[in-house]
Amino acid sequence: MKRLLLTLFVVVFASTSLAGATMGLYFDLWPGVMAYSPPPTSFFDVYLYLHDASYYVTALEYQLTTPLDPTHAFFAILEIEYSPNVVVTLGAPFEGHSLAIWPPLNGYDPGYNMIIKFKCMTLASCLAPGGPTNLGDFVLADYPLVIGPHPDSGECWGTFYPDNYTFPITGLRSTLCPNMIGVENTNWGAIKGLYK
Repeated sequence: MKRLLLTLFVVVFASTSLAGATMGLYFDLWPGVMAYSPPPTSFFDVYLYLHDASYYVTALEYQLTTPLDPTHAFFAILEIEYSPNVVVTLGAPFEGHSLAIWPPLNGYDPGYNMIIKFKCMTLASCLAPGGPTNLGDFVLADYPLVIGPHPDSGECWGTFYPDNYTFPITGLRSTLCPNMIGVENTNWGAIKGLYK
């Protein structure tokens, strides 16, 4: 019985200690929604949240990337509104963003800290279920917004109070215009053909 309890303790401890800080974009003021299909030519808000930092956070460093659209031709950030704790900013989200934070963010409670509110818009419509209406139309489908490492340091990380030691942050992926595919009556070749 003692071995079973010890094994259970080790498994639970290891799984919680491996969990670590994450940072991602959410399409709702309360984190949870990481996929969104905006109406054509509309403005919408996107929120950058730090989750499960378990530190008193004093700085962050990251880059926002759009892997399928490296020039950001179809997604625009029109306005940036920082949390009141953000006191110094260097760079920009697409080029590499560094933020100094004071007083430190409490990464323990409530667990989610909103860092930035972005006012955004897409410059193309989401793919309609039947496909594009005209062959010349630009459409978005499964458009990724990824939090990645800062290009200068090669890291996505933060620092914490009191000595400003660094801690790693796992960047998350959000999706604009998620494109659901019905596959119940579709063969594998047809599904693969959609992604050429």
